[in-house]
Amino acid sequence: MTNWPDAVARRLGGPVEIVSRRPLSGGYVAAGVERVDLRLDDRVLPVVVKPTAPVEVAAMRAVAVVEGVRAPRMLHPDPLVLSWVEGEPAREGDPVPDDVWRTLARVHRHWFRKRARGVPVVDAAWWAALCERTLVALRGGAARTGEPAYSRAAGLVAQWAGDPRIRAALALLPRTLCHGDPHRGNVLGRSLIDWGNARMAPAGLDLAVLRAQGEVDESAYRVEAPALPGPLAAVEREWARAHVHVQYLGFAADHLGAARVTEMIDTAAQALDRLGPALNACTNGTPAHQV
Repeated sequence: MTNWPDAVARRLGGPVEIVSRRPLSGGYVAAGVERVDLRLDDRVLPVVVKPTAPVEVAAMRAVAVVEGVRAPRMLHPDPLVLSWVEGEPAREGDPVPDDVWRTLARVHRHWFRKRARGVPVVDAAWWAALCERTLVALRGGAARTGEPAYSRAAGLVAQWAGDPRIRAALALLPRTLCHGDPHRGNVLGRSLIDWGNARMAPAGLDLAVLRAQGEVDESAYRVEAPALPGPLAAVEREWARAHVHVQYLGFAADHLGAARVTEMIDTAAQALDRLGPALNACTNGTPAHQV
């Protein structure tokens, strides 16, 4: 770890002095994240300082090469120092600002069919590992509450870990750099923050997260985003809906209760039911398990 204030001073073009620092709290802020106010000449500049996470560092480097995005700027990698973004987190159901849609569209377009170094790839092995992590929470919920909903969900997720429809979709769909977790709590004002869950995945992943929190107007995204042919777009939509509901199922098991777990597992199951025919339409009728 270097003397980050000196490194940031070189980046900002003048000596800086730490004026104050305080932990950030509320929402889902991770432990060890601070707001630090720096004095530069006659200005006070707030920054966010957080423990270094290699994926987030890699993601911030990848986002920095994309023009016209609204996201924090990385000032130093270790510890991770980011420019401060003003604003309150959006609430579930709030409209997503057009600038956030444009940020996603431009990142998705720039990294379409490319690989950002240091960012994990969503493939069949990644999906299986996600299912295993989700199973820990579901089985814990079953043991804690005795609710049959948790056991039912665990049984389905265990089956889905090797589901041929998921494998076929991931083999077929192009990947790009995805934020991975663009829920409303990571929308501050007109910016998209917290890229620590970034991954190389089909772009529909980010869209499915936003759709899951309420009706959205994606028109600003569609103007600039890479477009897929209709049959392939249908595969991406259903894959993403299933993926996202499994992705957040562990959180639901820990915090939201059996009714929400049931709703989410049913949504994922219905998306998988639609994914099979969508894959067949893309592959000239070849069944998904043979793709």
